[in-house]
Amino acid sequence: MRTLLNRYPGLVWIRVFGELLTSVTGSMLAPFLIIYLYDKLDGNVLLPMIIVGLQPLTEIVITLLGGNLTDRLGRKKIIVAGLILQAGAMAGFIFAESVWMFALLYVINGAGRSVYIPAQRAQIADSIEDGLRSEVFALLNTVGAAGLALGPVIGYFVYTQDPALMFGMQAAALAIYLAVVYLKLPETMPEQIEDIEQAANSFHLKSFISKNSYVLSLMAFSLPISFFYAQSETNYRLYLEDLFPNFLVVLTTLASIKAVMCIMFEIPLVKWSNKYSLRKIILFSYSLYFIAALSYGFSTSILLLILTQLIVTVAESLGLNRLLNHVSQIAPSNKRGLYYSIYGTHWDISRMAGPFLGGLIMIEWGGAVLFLLSALLLLLGGFAQFLLTHEKFSFRSSIKLSMNSK
Repeated sequence: MRTLLNRYPGLVWIRVFGELLTSVTGSMLAPFLIIYLYDKLDGNVLLPMIIVGLQPLTEIVITLLGGNLTDRLGRKKIIVAGLILQAGAMAGFIFAESVWMFALLYVINGAGRSVYIPAQRAQIADSIEDGLRSEVFALLNTVGAAGLALGPVIGYFVYTQDPALMFGMQAAALAIYLAVVYLKLPETMPEQIEDIEQAANSFHLKSFISKNSYVLSLMAFSLPISFFYAQSETNYRLYLEDLFPNFLVVLTTLASIKAVMCIMFEIPLVKWSNKYSLRKIILFSYSLYFIAALSYGFSTSILLLILTQLIVTVAESLGLNRLLNHVSQIAPSNKRGLYYSIYGTHWDISRMAGPFLGGLIMIEWGGAVLFLLSALLLLLGGFAQFLLTHEKFSFRSSIKLSMNSK
């Protein structure tokens, strides 16, 4: 235990505490949130998807306008601000009844997440050496999975008694985490460099795209993954209602089993994958996502869906953690917040447009067609990501050879 505690700096353990606390309460809420909105809005399918899409839309706008906030103002300040906004939004949901109030709270929560996520990832990149970063990202995901293992089961019983109580518990968890961050979390921002200040004062879209073309491409080719998750987190839960009469029990069971699988396999898988190149991991991960999407679309067996959860666990353990580490490798030390903001935008885009588009497809052609489309997008995205990283590493290799010859 002492060896484990000494393996990572204190700020990692603060993140572990916060992740465990908020993931338990957040996972109590997440599986039932769409159903809660669906019931509150009188069974309208598309309106909840539009409201859910407002949160990532806010995250995209804030990323574009202030993606380098964490590089200018500091990691800790931005993390504190993000937690305040999220806790306030969750508290507001307790009393929300109208469409407009739900929409406003989603916007506030989106603003908090859009600044919090890149700031905490940049702080890890500041503090953890390259060889351990993927492992730390996996550790945090594993801790989150521990919360996910408990949350859905507790959430099922709380939801059947008083759904609004789940929002209060999430707000309280965020407030406790906020207090620990404010009192204990150190600042890790590297020394400022002038070009950050210049970038803050002038924004030119063409120049922005040119300077950040590679990370923008990484983001674009990750869209099929986040589109797949956007469907599994929203429309698939409504699709399950048509497949299984006891769909709430099935939904809770699948979420809990996947969480247990993450706890068991994620860190060992990340350590095992370090001996393979990024390109091989990308191909393998996207292929597994392709299989999982097909299974979600056509499986009517609970046992097959449990196997699918294992496939998704392996895919995300290998692919998502390695891509996050890759972003930290390509980002200049004074632009880590910006790079993580840019890369993370693929989640925002998919969660903004994905539920609504997926809802339209599901209404018109059914859930099987929706996940078949997701599978095809994953196939194309994996191939494009492989070519992109191949060109990047080929370019680096040619530079090294040229320098060595000189």
